[in-house]
Amino acid sequence: MKIRFELMIGILLVVGGGCLWLFACDAEFFWFRGGPLGVILAIIGAFDIVNAVRTRETAIPERRND
Repeated sequence: MKIRFELMIGILLVVGGGCLWLFACDAEFFWFRGGPLGVILAIIGAFDIVNAVRTRETAIPERRND
């Protein structure tokens, strides 16, 4: 369950960051501009996705044919 949630958060960060970068490039959120904030969110989301996939691969034990 944790792996799915982490993967879902990563995907949401990438999509949200992409939307900010594409559609709200000139908008300001407090002291942040939309374009650079979107890029940072997308990068953080990509790291989160890689971490979730890597965790999933190590969490599944290999089966032996004995």
